[in-house]
Amino acid sequence: MNKALVISLFSGITVNFFVAFGIVLGGTLFSGVSAFINQQPPFATMINWSDKLKIWGLVAALGGTFDSFMHIERIFEEGDISPIIKQIIYIISAFMGAHTCTLMLRWFLKGE
Repeated sequence: MNKALVISLFSGITVNFFVAFGIVLGGTLFSGVSAFINQQPPFATMINWSDKLKIWGLVAALGGTFDSFMHIERIFEEGDISPIIKQIIYIISAFMGAHTCTLMLRWFLKGE
């Protein structure tokens, strides 16, 4: 495997992971601030919003739209499989970033 290709793949994986992680974390923290200002329970609000923001972290990490899924469709039509694997790895990486953040927040907020 080409060294530049591996570096590019690893770079994309880490970017997707941390973008999804950051969107869930930032949105959750600001939901807690909003809940505190509105005299609502901040920890319960934060846990609720972390689950809701998981899909948006995934979508934003993949480019803001579902272009990755459209790219996979085009690849199927052309018959080349290797870019599909790359896109699937990016999707899994973004999901893992969003899910890791949600689990981490539950661990900090509820002690689970």
